[in-house]
Amino acid sequence: MPGYLEDYGVVDAQREKKTQRLVFSLLTLVIGGSILFFTFRDYRQESVLKQFLNLAQKQDYKAAYTLWGCTMEVQCRDYSYAKFLEDWGPAGANTRFITSSIRDTERCGNGYMGSLHKGNDELALWVDRDTNILGYAPWQQCPEKKLRLMRWLRMRFGIGA
Repeated sequence: MPGYLEDYGVVDAQREKKTQRLVFSLLTLVIGGSILFFTFRDYRQESVLKQFLNLAQKQDYKAAYTLWGCTMEVQCRDYSYAKFLEDWGPAGANTRFITSSIRDTERCGNGYMGSLHKGNDELALWVDRDTNILGYAPWQQCPEKKLRLMRWLRMRFGIGA
């Protein structure tokens, strides 16, 4: 009986250590997965906006027009290629936004909204999440109630401007 109490509690300590490792690993996996999900969930829609700005900057207006769900052969009923050129062409009303960056973005309903800023002017563009078709946003800011932390920090402290 001299070795009976030498191993007392060793198995319990090993089990506790394995349980702690498992809980820590699962917690790390959930937190890491959540961060990746919320960082990249709108990646496709944001890349459509960036692609449009790049095409407009390169003056490839026909390719940029296709991102609006229109083609030269089948033009959009409410947004003809001539109207598109009035807005985004060389002397268009929105050409000043072509060189701007996408600053305020948010999910809203079934779409993704990105705001382009140039000075005090702002233009909101909309990308449908189902079809990835670009268009003008129906609002400057999503009407849904949301926590807009980055927008508040920019207003309050000039962070991220």
